[in-house]
Amino acid sequence: MIDHERRKKLALHLRHLSAGLLSNDDFEEAVREDVSQDWLPEQYYRSKQAKSGNDDPIIGPMLELCWGLYDDTRNHRLVKSDALTADALKIIARCILFLHSGKEYEWPHLDSNDPVLRFSLKDFILSIITIGHHFRDKREQHIISWYEWQKSGDYDVWPFLRLIDYEQQLTKQPFLNGKRVS
Repeated sequence: MIDHERRKKLALHLRHLSAGLLSNDDFEEAVREDVSQDWLPEQYYRSKQAKSGNDDPIIGPMLELCWGLYDDTRNHRLVKSDALTADALKIIARCILFLHSGKEYEWPHLDSNDPVLRFSLKDFILSIITIGHHFRDKREQHIISWYEWQKSGDYDVWPFLRLIDYEQQLTKQPFLNGKRVS
C-alpha cells in the first residue's frame, strides 16, 4: 500500500532537515504531526499502524533512517559541524526521489534494532550462565541477517530494490526538472 500523502510530507520534512532549515526537534514534531500519528521516529515501529500490516512499508525504515541523521539529546540543525556528509546527502536525495516515485517498497522487513535493546530477563540470565555466549550468538545472528538482507536487492540504490528502477526514476525527477508547477 502506498500512502502518497504521508510520503510527500515525509519527503518535505526530510528535505528541510537535511538542508538545515529545520532543527531536529522541529523535524520530530512535524513528523509526529504529519506522518507517524504522534510517534517519535525511533519509536514508530511500536505503533499500532506499523504493526497492523496496513501501513506503507517504506514509512518505518525511512523514519529509522531519519532518526540516525541527528543527535536527539540536543536541539540543533544539520549545519556546520552537524552537517551531513556528501555521501549521506546522496542517500537522502535518493530516499526523497523514492518517496516521490509512487513505487512500492519491495525490500523484506529487517529488524534493525540492536538485539541488546530487546533483551529479556531470560536473555540476560542466559548470557550470564553462558558467560556471554548467548549475547554473542544474538549479535552474530543480527549481523548475519543484516548481510543477508543486503543481498535481497541492489543495496547501493536502497530504498529502490533494483538499479533499473532507480535509473528510470531519475528521468522523472520531481524537483528542478524544468517544468513549472503553479
